[in-house]
Amino acid sequence: MTRAGSTGEPLRLQRIRFLAGSLKWGVSVCVFGLAIVALISVASLLVPSFGTLLGLATVSIDETERLLAEMPIGMRLALTTLVVVTLTLLFGALWSLRNLCLQFQNLEFFSSKTSEAIVVLGIWLISYALFDVASEPVAWLILTLDFAEGERIVDVTVDGEEIFCMILGALLLLFGWIMREAALLAEENRQII
Repeated sequence: MTRAGSTGEPLRLQRIRFLAGSLKWGVSVCVFGLAIVALISVASLLVPSFGTLLGLATVSIDETERLLAEMPIGMRLALTTLVVVTLTLLFGALWSLRNLCLQFQNLEFFSSKTSEAIVVLGIWLISYALFDVASEPVAWLILTLDFAEGERIVDVTVDGEEIFCMILGALLLLFGWIMREAALLAEENRQII
């Protein structure tokens, strides 16, 4: 037997509502922080003197460091594009997570909106992981494009972050499809009753 809280709903639902609401606000703060990081990153890449003020004046390549101020504007624009796309994908994933927490806060577990939010979050995570894998060698090439032909670097790596995002995204995609079926069954049951 579940006890009812002061609002009349069971305590387990109150806990879910509280935790989902707390997570929603926590993710909202992260979205705001990501927007600030994006603005600082873009400003530092496009205006190297701004980056110097913040201690972001160099880019590390293996054992050497490269000053942003000595890179041509075209290379900095290309790097800025990669950074903006990466941060946009992260923003999309965080915003989808926020929307999912909002659905759970409203106690909508078996609705089409909830299953759609889960699927969208999975797609954002998979997109981020794939872009991160593909953009790293491109970023290395851009950073060393004005070096002599034998000194250019193309470094292809896959690390735990990309693998984790791919697996989590695939699981969320699968879970979202399962939740979609559960939402359809719940709707059929409501129509029968």
